[in-house]
Amino acid sequence: SFIFLFLMDIPTAMATHNRAGEITYTQTGTLAIDATVTIYTKASSISADRDTIEICWGDGTCSALVRANGVIGTPGGVPIGEELPNDIKKNEYKGSHVYPGLGHYELTSEDPNRNGGICNVNFPFSLDMPFFLRSTVTFFDPIFQAFNSSPILTQPPIDIACVGQPFFHNPGAFDPDGDSLAFVLAVPLQSANNEVEDYQLPPEPPNTITIDPVTGNLVWVSPHVPCTSGEYNVAFWIIEYRNGVPIDTMLRDMQIRVVECNNLPPRIEAPKEVCVIAGELVEFDVTATAPISEPDQLVNLTALGGPFELGATFDTIDTYMPQPLTSTFRWQTTCNDISDEYYQVIFRSADNFPITIDVENGTEIVYLSTLFVVRIKVVGPPPEDLFAEAMQQDINLSWEKPYDCEFADGDFFKGFTVWRKINSNTFPIDTCTPGLDGKGYTKITPAPINAAVGNRYVYTDVDLERGRTYCYRILAEFADTTLGGFSFNEVESLPSDEFCLQLSRDVPLIIQDSVMITDVSNGQIKVKWTKPDPNDLDTLQNLGPYVYELQRAVGFDPADTDFINVPGGTFTSPTFSQANDTVFLDTGLNTQDNPYTYRLAFYVNNETEELGFATPASSVFVSVASTDETNNLSWEERVPWDNYSYTIYRWKNTFWDSIGVSMEPEFSEMGLINGVEYCYRVESTGTYGIPAIESPLFNMSQDICGTPLDTIPPCPPILTVDNLCKDSEPGQVCEVEDLKNELSWTNPNVECADTDDVVAYRIYYKPTLETPEFTLLGVIGDPLTLDTFHYPEIGLAGCYAVTAIDTFFNESAFSNIECVDNCPFYELPNAFTPNGDGDNELFVPYPYCFISSIDMKIFNRWGQLIFETTDPNINWDGTNQKGQELAEGPYFYTCQVFEDRVSGVNTGATLSGYIELVRGNN
Repeated sequence: SFIFLFLMDIPTAMATHNRAGEITYTQTGTLAIDATVTIYTKASSISADRDTIEICWGDGTCSALVRANGVIGTPGGVPIGEELPNDIKKNEYKGSHVYPGLGHYELTSEDPNRNGGICNVNFPFSLDMPFFLRSTVTFFDPIFQAFNSSPILTQPPIDIACVGQPFFHNPGAFDPDGDSLAFVLAVPLQSANNEVEDYQLPPEPPNTITIDPVTGNLVWVSPHVPCTSGEYNVAFWIIEYRNGVPIDTMLRDMQIRVVECNNLPPRIEAPKEVCVIAGELVEFDVTATAPISEPDQLVNLTALGGPFELGATFDTIDTYMPQPLTSTFRWQTTCNDISDEYYQVIFRSADNFPITIDVENGTEIVYLSTLFVVRIKVVGPPPEDLFAEAMQQDINLSWEKPYDCEFADGDFFKGFTVWRKINSNTFPIDTCTPGLDGKGYTKITPAPINAAVGNRYVYTDVDLERGRTYCYRILAEFADTTLGGFSFNEVESLPSDEFCLQLSRDVPLIIQDSVMITDVSNGQIKVKWTKPDPNDLDTLQNLGPYVYELQRAVGFDPADTDFINVPGGTFTSPTFSQANDTVFLDTGLNTQDNPYTYRLAFYVNNETEELGFATPASSVFVSVASTDETNNLSWEERVPWDNYSYTIYRWKNTFWDSIGVSMEPEFSEMGLINGVEYCYRVESTGTYGIPAIESPLFNMSQDICGTPLDTIPPCPPILTVDNLCKDSEPGQVCEVEDLKNELSWTNPNVECADTDDVVAYRIYYKPTLETPEFTLLGVIGDPLTLDTFHYPEIGLAGCYAVTAIDTFFNESAFSNIECVDNCPFYELPNAFTPNGDGDNELFVPYPYCFISSIDMKIFNRWGQLIFETTDPNINWDGTNQKGQELAEGPYFYTCQVFEDRVSGVNTGATLSGYIELVRGNN
């Protein structure tokens, strides 16, 4: 339950318009809905009051919706809305729409103005911030999915909080389709894809606002007055789930007024949670009282919530009355109210103690109130009078017909599922927890069944194993149904009482398969079995001699052909009275490496075909996985009895010492010394659950040893790489003789909580992104050295990663991969003087860097190609391709540059222009 502090009845407030609201809808046809836009406005903003608003349906069309609530304003006019306390008006705008096809649509409605002075919405200019509402509607194929209406919100979105006192709100959400709901805080919207600008939730605790994703309880731990108005807007999404899949969302935009309070709230007494079986009457008293320190105050008492949509009643007391004030909630539940979700009823009580607060335009009177939430769950009744009867290897089940809820409206009841468990689980039935999850039962009917004979439902479980104890429970299944007969939102009932029985035990039962000695060739296993039940074995029809033939197979779950007769494992008795329980020690086994499974063939009357087999049983086989200071043990077994606990032993010099008990087939021993060997064995404890059979049953595993070693790699460092290309002009880099990349990284011993033994780092490199593998550049052997330089053979481009190495040579994953690039630079002069004076004889580029090649072509004035090269140095001496000197003058060139980049050789700039060839005097 939750108690909500609340204030009400404020007669005056500031001007302007929209405070809160949401869009809801009801699906009325395959492609049709009735929509309602509910908006809470500033009642005193008469000039901003709207008798129509626009809704956009999400299919490219919009409509004007007319206000539909309140009294008619003028003859022939439309309703004027509903006046509420605190200068609030509730406006409901309604309309219908038919869509062009199945699919997902967004309903939106926008108004240009919120009310002014909202503290956390673009303060102090919230008046200029648009108010935008959004809900989605999904139309499903009605053959496969049902209609879909939005949740109903029963609690208004206008609340008032006290400074410093915890504030609570609940929207009272109820889904008419039985879909589940989740709640997530959101930022209010100002348009379809834009959140409100400069919106702020409260900062760090204790002012945190949170919302419970399951119940919708919104909590503001310690409200404060963030601005003069004290008005604060909060929004949250309500997400609708069907069969675990989200289908639609609704945005509720609400407003909280924070005021100073000098009064304590009333108190409400009611049950916090009620769980009932469908058909029962939910009835309880709700009592409102004033605080003990304020006994003269009067109180009122009201209620809202989903159950009132389903026929619940409450004697509302709107007027202030002497306290204690008691009223009664009543709800006659039906089978169609069964749901996996809790219904919520929100009770509210206010006192009549006035609190006067100052505001800009005068004073306001507030009254303190409390909200109290009662959660109600309606569950399906359990199937009654389950009975089972064994028939050879089958079990016939039956239970009472009619079932209490089999005539629920709308094909809501689907049938029954049968659940089975080996041996009993007599857990107490919890009315709030239907179903059998986590109770150890397996559903053996994939779909609901409802076969009946006379006044009993029936089901036969076939091909069962002799000697086992089978326990059953029945669940009733409910679900809504689409037009095509498909189910959705399935619900399980309370389980029936358990019924257990054992199949005819006319064969022996193995009761022990325990390792006595662990060895690769001289291992030993003790096998023990008990004779058939004389009440089940007809010894007149099945005469002696009686023969037990022990058979063995290696491993778990062997095939019939895998079993061999155990040497010396055949026992014969002339009479049944002499065919006693038997113990056999099987020797010469590799129990160190293998589990062994045994079964027992049982022969009578000198027949060559066995009467039957005892159900196979295996030894317990343990594995150990060693890691840092820890040995992790796990084990398996296949046995016909129920092992319910395991005792773990460790060898301590001269004896096996118990170090723990586990209910699951796993155990971890931590805090060990790395490099030291530890040896273990596991003893299972189990039972058949049959009174005549020995219990408990103890079986030992093989011995196994493990040596903890640090196999956990350290966490990776975080790498950064810098070079001159990041900080310098490209031309400057070309003039630097030593080009290097500077690598630096974090120390995992400092940065990672789970790493403390890094002793070295490995540096990896690849020259381009396309290079398939990194190569190891080197190792830094000092854990405190956190940087290094790399001088690539060509340029600066490349990708780097660093790993950390710990004391056990475990290597971390790669750090983040950091790639750096070259900064290519290539420029050409516009003249040269090949005149033999030894100066400027060749046409060459300025100092360049990170250029792979070029495609240089030089033309004379008539467009004839006279020189070409791919050498970035060019080295043109002023001759043509035949070596003849060319005349002075301008020559045109084009030059395609190819750059060395981290991504490979890339096409760079295309240069063009004129070269002035000047010879002059020598």
